[in-house]
Parts: sequence; structure tokens; C-alpha cells
Amino acid sequence: MSVIAVKFSARWQSPVYIGEGALLSGTVTGPGDALRHMKTFRHKSAPNYRRALDLCHLALTNGVHPEICRSHFIAACADEDARSSNDD
Repeated sequence: MSVIAVKFSARWQSPVYIGEGALLSGTVTGPGDALRHMKTFRHKSAPNYRRALDLCHLALTNGVHPEICRSHFIAACADEDARSSNDD
């Protein structure tokens, strides 16, 4: 039986702030936070979401450097915002 090491403490050099101005709703500091935040997304079949999800999981298991998933997470957030505003 093998054990998969998960590095929940992985952090980005710069956090990602969720929201704008007075509507700032949170800070995402790394792939673990990103995965928790993406659970709230309504559009989980979007390609940007899937890519960010996969890369965040890889970053936590040391498959890729955590910084690699940061830009994909930002793209997934932007995509989610755009899709959600079209739903309203």
C-alpha cells in the first residue's frame, strides 16, 4: 500500500483576492484554498474550471509547482463570473 503525500501548506507568492473594492469577499493563498473556493462555482463543466481543478490537485501532490495553477485559477474565476452574470 502506498501513501500519497498531500502538501496542504502549499502557498502562492501572491494571494488572489476574490471580489472588488468594498465587495472583497475573500483571499485565496494557494491551491488548497483554491479548491475550497471552486466548490462554490456553479459552472463546474467549464474548461477553465476543469484545468484549474486538475492543476490544483497536482500542486497539492507535488506534481507541479503551486505557482503553475495560480493563473489557471484566476482564469476559472473570471470565467465563473462571466457565466454567472449571463445567468442573471
